[in-house]
Order: sequence, then structure tokens, then C-alpha cells
Amino acid sequence: MFTVTKSALDRLSWKLAHKKAADEMAMRFAEKEGGWRLRLDCQCPDDTVFVHGGRKVLLLDRAVARAMTNRTLDTRNTAGGPRLTLR
Repeated sequence: MFTVTKSALDRLSWKLAHKKAADEMAMRFAEKEGGWRLRLDCQCPDDTVFVHGGRKVLLLDRAVARAMTNRTLDTRNTAGGPRLTLR
């Protein structure tokens, strides 16, 4: 099961506000060479959706949801502020 901590949900919500994303948009994990990246996208019918504060903040398609089994999205504090981290 993929887990998203409250601090990660807060950070995703902040990212959406910072990007001035439309209400129907959320962050989506996409596989890239050597890891994962987050990008803005709209919900697809089979997505796993994470909601925070009444807004969709994270989308996972079936393949990504399977790949993320037993992983956790969290935040870590850095000199530049909180950053999302996948463990």
C-alpha cells in the first residue's frame, strides 16, 4: 500500500497553490530515467486519488500505484524548506 503523510499532503497542496493550478488539476507521479517526477495532470478514470482539504492533490495510475506499493511519500526539512521525499 502506498502511504502519503500529512506533511506530504500539505506540501502537495502548497505546490498546487504555488503553481496556481486549476481546481481539476493535481500532481501526478511519472516515471523518468532513474526515478520519479511530479507533474500537473488531470484525473483519469482508473486513477488512485489522494485528497487533502477537499482538493485532489495526487494522482497515481494503475502501473504507478503497483510500483509504489510499500513506499511512503513524506517530507524532509532542508535549508531551502520542506521537500518531498519518497522512501
